[in-house]
Amino acid sequence: MRTRRSYAVSAFALMVGLVLSLAATTPAIGQPCTPSGAGFGCQNNSCVGIGNNCKPYCVRYNPFSGTYSVLSCTCDTATACHAERPPIINSPVCVVPEDGTGTVHLPPAPCAYKTDVADPMQIIDGLPPASTIQCAATYSNFACAAGIAVCSFPTPVLPGICYAPGGSLGGEKSCSNANLNFVMTGTGAFAAYNRNLNIPISLEIHAAPRSPGDPIQNFDTDLFRVFGQITGDPDFDLLRVVGGTDFGLPSPGEAQLTMLPGGNWAAYSIFALTYRIDFVGKPGGPFSGLSGSTTGTVNIITGGIPLCAGGCFTGFECNTVKIVNPNGTIDVCCECVSLPCEPLPDGSACRPGTCGVSNCQPRCVETNPVTGLSNVTACECGDLETCEVVAPPSANPCVVPNDGTGTVHLPPAGCQYKRVGNPPMQIIDGLPAGSPVNCEPTNLNFICAGGSACSFPVPVSPGICYAPGGTLGGEKSCSNSTLNIVLQGTGVYFGYNRNINVPISHEIHAAPRTLFTSPQTFATNMFRLFGQITGDPDFDLLRFTGGSDFGLPSPGSTTLLQMPSTNWAVDSYFDLTYRIDFVGAPGGAFAGRSGSTTGTIRIATGQIVASCVGDCPPGYRCNRTMTLNTNGTISTCCDCVTDCACRGDLNGDNKVNGQDIKLFVSCVLNYTGGFIDPACVCADIDGDGVLTLGADVNQFVNKLLTLPNNQCP
Repeated sequence: MRTRRSYAVSAFALMVGLVLSLAATTPAIGQPCTPSGAGFGCQNNSCVGIGNNCKPYCVRYNPFSGTYSVLSCTCDTATACHAERPPIINSPVCVVPEDGTGTVHLPPAPCAYKTDVADPMQIIDGLPPASTIQCAATYSNFACAAGIAVCSFPTPVLPGICYAPGGSLGGEKSCSNANLNFVMTGTGAFAAYNRNLNIPISLEIHAAPRSPGDPIQNFDTDLFRVFGQITGDPDFDLLRVVGGTDFGLPSPGEAQLTMLPGGNWAAYSIFALTYRIDFVGKPGGPFSGLSGSTTGTVNIITGGIPLCAGGCFTGFECNTVKIVNPNGTIDVCCECVSLPCEPLPDGSACRPGTCGVSNCQPRCVETNPVTGLSNVTACECGDLETCEVVAPPSANPCVVPNDGTGTVHLPPAGCQYKRVGNPPMQIIDGLPAGSPVNCEPTNLNFICAGGSACSFPVPVSPGICYAPGGTLGGEKSCSNSTLNIVLQGTGVYFGYNRNINVPISHEIHAAPRTLFTSPQTFATNMFRLFGQITGDPDFDLLRFTGGSDFGLPSPGSTTLLQMPSTNWAVDSYFDLTYRIDFVGAPGGAFAGRSGSTTGTIRIATGQIVASCVGDCPPGYRCNRTMTLNTNGTISTCCDCVTDCACRGDLNGDNKVNGQDIKLFVSCVLNYTGGFIDPACVCADIDGDGVLTLGADVNQFVNKLLTLPNNQCP
């Protein structure tokens, strides 16, 4: 709950937006930048300095005629947010009748896709040097037909229907027959060649999901397959055109649909078509004896609605605003608007630079206990010191099958305790100065057996190595395991690398918990840990000792969360104080050396519980809430919530009675949003961090009427 800071950020964004709007709509004194009349131009009268470019800001487009009229211009940098025409000049108009489905299915039947006159398809390979055949292409006459050869699904789906849900983009796939018209113009050795040629063609288009019925629909597209050819032509024994992503010729695109008065649609669709043209010349024709295969990429487009391009200040994006006028013309304006404080698309962090003078920081994360991975799911604007969530630091998942005892007995079988954070485990004492050996530990392969470290006989019963009791009054448990140590030398031992397994046993004590509930959070203690090897090529002795009972305090904590599958997700750690004793083996890397090093590291498994860090204003505390989702993930959110020992006690006499009414009413009526005044935090009866005329008033009245002179706890 950050409403007050949100107001500040909104005010900042409004101020910046107002400055940008004024700059866009009001020419600077002495530097007017005005529309140049018909067409897509602006008149730069006297733009100077860094903003010496005169760019269109708002443009009116007539989808029936394809004409443009610039409404306003602005002086700005060459790369600033502005309106521009589509990438193909004189793109064909495309107005499609409404067919009752609330959208347009591609390709739009009454329209045509064209290449730019200045960037046609080409035949190059197989021709003499410096000679090409320029192929200005028009795709038209789209028709739904039976058994369209190129389609990946049977057509028609229904009579006259050649589209269906699905496709590579997860929305819709559609198929059509069409005509590809080439206006062919030769260059170089074929400078005199001119030909108008038609090729029957088939194509399949895939589209991303959109919301039918919405007046404006923007979605990604992909030209999935294109194929057509002719044979026996006077000039070509074979002329084949192939394209589309499924044929290894990536052809992504996008589409915009705008509903017009009367229900028709103004359609804009563009593909970056990667194509291949194969040809074999006809004997006796101009290309006799020649053949080749040319690959290239061109834009093909239908519709000509203006687009927004260019950049904005950090934290803002170039946004498109469309207004459909009663006569069917469309006004397109381009403006910089503040980006929302939200997670990045990959969920790795919050979008930076979106909160003005504040910071866009994580509020909620979602952790998958099976993979150990976390994603940011909600963000909000706040200060660096403000309450925020911190995701678990690494992926070391720990999920334990439900054994019917209503809990998990430590250590969790099948899981691994690994070091997290700094410092590393080290061997220092007995080695030359500046030459510690770093030890990366992993404790794994826990089994119930008669371990040497146990303070009680194990197993208690077959397969059971836990019993009531221990220093924390809950449960004690004992296990054998393997301590895998990756040794890496530094200083004079730089380059030394070794992986050693040490058999180890340990005893863990746990505080009481409530069985068959979820979550369960309880204190733990590594009571004893001991293991050693002898007779190693590098060590006559390498011993690891830890645990509170050996004078090496090792407290910890564990949280258990039962998943929808009834398995348990485990988050457990110990701040392990250890001692490493070593005696080097003669002839080994540490011959003649011995020592005993003590240190403390954190070892953990699972790490499903995100933490809350930071402060809150007076009268608030940084509160963590955890939610188990139906898909088994865990959502953790951190919020500033009111901190009140007796909700409803506004005058501080430890009672909720009539003397609190006036103060309560004043707090509620004067509350304008955001953080609650510290003097009014106890008016937040439901503890949600805001004052409302509904819940808080009802609960306050209920307290007064049902428990007069209510004594506070």
